[in-house]
Amino acid sequence: MKIPYVIDNQKYKLSDILNAILENHQGQSMDVVTAYFNIQGYNLLKEGLSGLGSFRLLLGEEPTSGERIGLKPDTTKLNLSVRTDLENEPFNEETCAMSSVESRNSFK
Repeated sequence: MKIPYVIDNQKYKLSDILNAILENHQGQSMDVVTAYFNIQGYNLLKEGLSGLGSFRLLLGEEPTSGERIGLKPDTTKLNLSVRTDLENEPFNEETCAMSSVESRNSFK
């Protein structure tokens, strides 16, 4: 099974992808590390999970920034994106204020 690069829960649903993986791994072990868990999600997977040989779930803290998960933003692209978004908006008091804040607080 090919796992999609982006699972957006619109075109590709995470529960469908995980259930397909579980179906192909019956009797085997699975270890999962995540910061997110909810009962509704578990209910979508419980049948497939029950067929595993063993299952371990490690819950961690939700990351509060991209740097905490190893991402380093490209500040040049980020600044350009913010500038482009502002330039596409109609000029008014609100966007003028946002432009001033963006100029003073460029992402470093």
